[in-house]
Amino acid sequence: MRLWSRYLREKKNTLFLLLLTEFLFLSVGSLYQIENLPKLFYAAVLVFAVWVIGGFLDGLKYVRKSRQLEMEFQHFCQSGELVTGSGAGDEPARLPDSMEETDSYEEAQAYFLRTLWEAQDRERRKWEERTAECGDYYVMWTHQIKTPISAMKLLFERIDYGVRDGFLVREELFKIEQYVEMVLAFQRLESISSDLVLQQYDLYHLLKQAVKKYSVLFINKGLKLELEEMEFKIVTDEKWFIFALEQLLSNSIKYTPEGKIAIWTKRQEGQILLFLEDTGIGIHAEDLPRIFEKGFTGYNGRMDRKATGIGLYLCRRILNYLGIHVKAESEEGKGTRMVLEIPWEEKNEKASG
Repeated sequence: MRLWSRYLREKKNTLFLLLLTEFLFLSVGSLYQIENLPKLFYAAVLVFAVWVIGGFLDGLKYVRKSRQLEMEFQHFCQSGELVTGSGAGDEPARLPDSMEETDSYEEAQAYFLRTLWEAQDRERRKWEERTAECGDYYVMWTHQIKTPISAMKLLFERIDYGVRDGFLVREELFKIEQYVEMVLAFQRLESISSDLVLQQYDLYHLLKQAVKKYSVLFINKGLKLELEEMEFKIVTDEKWFIFALEQLLSNSIKYTPEGKIAIWTKRQEGQILLFLEDTGIGIHAEDLPRIFEKGFTGYNGRMDRKATGIGLYLCRRILNYLGIHVKAESEEGKGTRMVLEIPWEEKNEKASG
């Protein structure tokens, strides 16, 4: 009924002209041949019947084509591809070889749209091939660059630097390694769901792994670490959860010239709140709502001139996949507090214990 109603709405002007013609036919005829008015009325009814039958047949064709069009549209929305068949079987629908060979406006429109789509599809396939080649190259490069980095770490350990210079060299090499890890994480982000391995882990053990990795930066900047002991077990992916923690630690260390970084937890119903707080320079109030956006560096990032605006973006995306909500609280000049809301059920921990 929906398609029939649409058909009648589209044909309302034609229907109006038909009724107007019938009215004029009877009106004018009745003025000159009053005694033949029944015959004129009969003729008008026959003409109207012919129009109704023709309109009904045209409506059936309209409804059939509309249903087929809606099916093709749904298929296109779901798969991104046009239906190659005619709808009645597997035989492909034939289109004219050129615009000049079309027999109607609808055929010309269909020919134009399909030609346009085929051109777009060719360009899309070329773009996908180029993107896949670039992606493969970057993945290969990321894995290969790890080998010289590991070799450089071993070589630097053999060279007799001063204590201070030795730590500085290791710090710069560590930064290179972290940038490589960030590139690799960015490349894998779109397929992270197939890479997740969810298991139960000790939260304190995960935190110690992340902190230990950044020990050289803590030492070089003279920052104090306060890591609260905790006895919580959470269900997560070890690799990705630690990577997200590392991004938060990296930011805290970068923007904390002196003082400390404290990590502690608080239990509340249904979740654990993990706090990571520093005594750094803080975040401008106008930048705070946007710090997790891709490519956003804010005032601090522009001053630093080395920020990429990718670390916190990756952090939030990864934590979202793990079912963890992260938010930031900060006051300029007084430090920043990151809060992770981690799902946790006490009954599961007791069962595992």
